Amino acid sequence: MRNADFQAVFFMPNSLMGKRLVKKDGAAVTRRNLPAEERRRELLEAAIDLFSEKGMSITVQELADRVKVTQPLVHRYFPTKADLIVAIRDSIQNSHWDPQWRMLLTDRERPLGERIIAFYGEYLPPIYRDRWYRGFWYAALEDPTFAQAYLGHVESELLTAVISEVRHAFDYPGIDQIPIFERETELVWGMHSSVIFVGIRRYVYHTRVSDDLPMIVRDQMRAYLAIAPHVLSELMPT
Repeated sequence: MRNADFQAVFFMPNSLMGKRLVKKDGAAVTRRNLPAEERRRELLEAAIDLFSEKGMSITVQELADRVKVTQPLVHRYFPTKADLIVAIRDSIQNSHWDPQWRMLLTDRERPLGERIIAFYGEYLPPIYRDRWYRGFWYAALEDPTFAQAYLGHVESELLTAVISEVRHAFDYPGIDQIPIFERETELVWGMHSSVIFVGIRRYVYHTRVSDDLPMIVRDQMRAYLAIAPHVLSELMPT
């Protein structure tokens, strides 16, 4: 992905995500007669926006007002507020997830640093926006197991793969021969957390951060790969 393209997908306005607009008399309006699946998607997209603004205090009536439909219509797709919250949580956790990420990270036909950069080029754009960060934040504050489940998935599916590939790149025994050390886990989380925290600073804390996300990813990747062999040399049995 070219740097300009990489930048563009990071800063796509939320208003362009999940909208179903058509032109009528020169003005953009929301389509009313939608197939059931599209209607559900429209309601869920609007619900995630609301949730990122207000957390658990959202109401079904607010959602109906946001989409300009009746409350009974919302209940046709989400019978209770609890059902709506379950759908919101599931979307935040899973809608962006791509099983191909692990394959990308473990493709040894490419240099490891290039793979890590390519991975973040795919992983970050769907989440690097206020509604995902703030929605995740609200869900985690309400129920810590929400974050625990998601971060456990990140670690088991993605960061463990990075640890394994780092060992291979620097000629150390695989994780099937010597189990992962806690220090290795904390080290790779350091890289990942640094990249993710940029979004928290921007969308949760509303502080100024660099617009050059590719540069941040490259710097964090380089720092991680620079220190990893030194840590492994201290950890591995002689």
